[in-house]
Amino acid sequence: MAGPRINRFYVPKEVSDYFSKMKTFFDNYESEWKDLFINYKKKYPSEAEKLLKYFNGDFGSEWMSVLPAFTNYSEQIATRSASGKVLNSISTKLPTLIGGSADLAESNNTLINGQSVFSSENNSGRNIYFGIREHAMAGIVNGMSLYGGVIPYCGTFLIFSDYMRPSIRLASLMKLRTIYVFTHDSIGLGEDGPTHQPIEQLAALRAIPGVIVIRPADANETVEAWKVALEHKGSPVALALTRQKVPVLDRTKMSSAENLSKGAYVLVESEKKSGSDTNGIRLRSCSGR
Repeated sequence: MAGPRINRFYVPKEVSDYFSKMKTFFDNYESEWKDLFINYKKKYPSEAEKLLKYFNGDFGSEWMSVLPAFTNYSEQIATRSASGKVLNSISTKLPTLIGGSADLAESNNTLINGQSVFSSENNSGRNIYFGIREHAMAGIVNGMSLYGGVIPYCGTFLIFSDYMRPSIRLASLMKLRTIYVFTHDSIGLGEDGPTHQPIEQLAALRAIPGVIVIRPADANETVEAWKVALEHKGSPVALALTRQKVPVLDRTKMSSAENLSKGAYVLVESEKKSGSDTNGIRLRSCSGR
């Protein structure tokens, strides 16, 4: 004899009715938006075409023409500073580039100069003040990437990537196009002490499947690192940058920084003679992709 029927997954009628109502509401909302865009496309065809390209992930290549080059080989530049110069150069040609930092914008060099702050009152702002909440920051840029139409980036100290790891891992699983700017790399970062000295963080980031981790050796490799980050699709890119000034490598005597995209390359070759033997000595640059 069959027993009474059991509802294994019970949804109250009030809940079911509410969500049915919401479905109708959002169906109407979507229809209104589509009608609005059709009229917009008729009135502003070139702008509409550009918008559709953005949402298809096509941001053009104009930004490549304004990438800076560091040719003063007697100079020393922190890679975080070089990163800031790249960001502000390409932002003029990439209006879709938007992001900020977890209350460390000036230290991370992640501010876009001349641009306002994004807020509920100002949707045109391109600088985002995320506040001291790294996990939420990474989650927000994940949402921006999922929605599309923009290239989102965020920044903090490398040591604080620990707080972001769940969001970074999800970004990798979802194959999102996000850029993480991590500055103050290595134990020589400055006066803040061991609580701010990243030791295992770089290895931890590299252990996340799919995440592209780049640790540029000088200013010109930093330019190439940003180029990789902007062209790469299908997973996040993390840049590990120095607080200290480092030498600008003389590219007239060494290999081109464009080789960074290979992950590792021979920077310079020399010869050491021992008796009749000649042994080649290679100095390598490893971006760590």
